[in-house]
This record gives sequence, C-alpha cells and structure tokens, in this order.
Amino acid sequence: MKRYYFSVIKFPLMVSLGLILVIMLFFGISLSSYFRLGLSLSETVIYTVLFIALVILVSSWILNLIGTHNKIKPSWMASYAKWMLTHVYFYLARIMAFITLQKRSGVQESFLHFNNEVVLSAAKGKNFERVLLLLPHCLQDSECQIRITTDINACASCGRCDIAELKSMAGKYGVAAAVATGGSLARKIIKDTHPQMIVAVACHRDLTEGVRDAWSFPVYAVLNQRPNGPCFNTTVSLKSIEYAIRKFRSSGLQNS
Repeated sequence: MKRYYFSVIKFPLMVSLGLILVIMLFFGISLSSYFRLGLSLSETVIYTVLFIALVILVSSWILNLIGTHNKIKPSWMASYAKWMLTHVYFYLARIMAFITLQKRSGVQESFLHFNNEVVLSAAKGKNFERVLLLLPHCLQDSECQIRITTDINACASCGRCDIAELKSMAGKYGVAAAVATGGSLARKIIKDTHPQMIVAVACHRDLTEGVRDAWSFPVYAVLNQRPNGPCFNTTVSLKSIEYAIRKFRSSGLQNS
C-alpha cells in the first residue's frame, strides 16, 4: 500500500513542482523587466497574456487534482481536464523527471495510477454496459499453437497462461475481451466496439501511449508483469483486473 501511494504521488509532485518553477520564472522575468526599465505597452500586453495563460494552467491542474476525488461536471469540463492531463501535464512531469533524474518508467507508472484515480472518481455510481478488456498478445504462452490475434474466445483454455483465466472472467462478468498485437489494432478494436469503459493491460510504455492516445475514453490501466523480460510470456494481476471490472460492470457488483 505504501509503495502504491508513493507511486501515485510522484506524478502530481512533478507537475506541481514544474508549475512552481514556471510561476517563479514568470514573476522573476516580469518584475525584473519592470524595475529595470519599466514596461512598454507591447510588453504589458505580452505579460498580461502570459499571466492569463499561467492562471489557466494552474487552475486546470487544480481541477485535475479535484478530479481524483470528485466527479468533474459538466462533461465538457471533464474532457478539457483529461486533455490537459494527457497533453500538457504529462510532458511537464516528464521534463521535471528529467531535471530531477527520475526514471521515466516511474513517472509513467505514476501517471497511469493518477489517471486511474480520475477514472474511478468519474465512474462512481455508474453502470457501464459496454466494458472492453484490452489485452496484449505477450500474455499468451509463446509455445501455444493457437495464435490469438483479436478474439479471446479462440483460446483453448489450457491454463498455461493468464489468457484462459481472463477469458473466463470476461464471460463471468459479461464484458468484451480482445487481444491487440499493437497500437494500430488496439485503436481499431476501440473504434469498432466503442466501449463506455476500457480496462487495458500492457507494459509501461505501451499503456502510457495507449491512455494518452485514447484520452477521450475512460481507460483504467493495469500494468503487466514481466518475469521473462519484455514482450515475452508476461503475466498480469488477475485480482487487479477483477477489481476494475467489478467497479465498472454494474452497480450491483460494486456492493457485493
């Protein structure tokens, strides 16, 4: 639990630190210009525009922080906050991670956990009928004679990898499940099924790119485990998958 908490907090700390540095830089430059020579009309306009942009940047970040505990309303504001999270604050956190010598994978993991908190908060009290469980092909046993490309039902349920358990779980909770061999296929699956909620499994890089690419969809991210190295006979926490499905599939299951 403690490890999860520190993983979640890293991303917002990086973003907040970045915003503090930007604020200090702005006021340092603007005040030094004012006290040195005063501000011309054009400089006043430029600094005013920059100040407004800074206020929007900080306010939007506060909105995202609120979104981890409370559902953001109206829906357009929630979409705006999500866009800012995936297209602005993500890069700000990466810059600060580079400056502070943090591992990229650590920041990616924290971003995914932070996004999950936002998704969970927005899903409170909702019942999603169309839930998509999106899985990577590397979960399948490398020696399996059946190559699962999209339809998880092609699995023979031999039990040598997690695909069999995930197939059973998908049937139990009535969710769609698909295996994607890459980002292009994942996007096609999402486009074809148009789910209300996505529970996605992948490695740090692919999952981060996927969440950002499908930012307009609520995506709950579950990192896979790589005991044999990347992209080869990976595993996943079945408890984490079931937890997510029970949260989103029906309000009745949430209370069971």
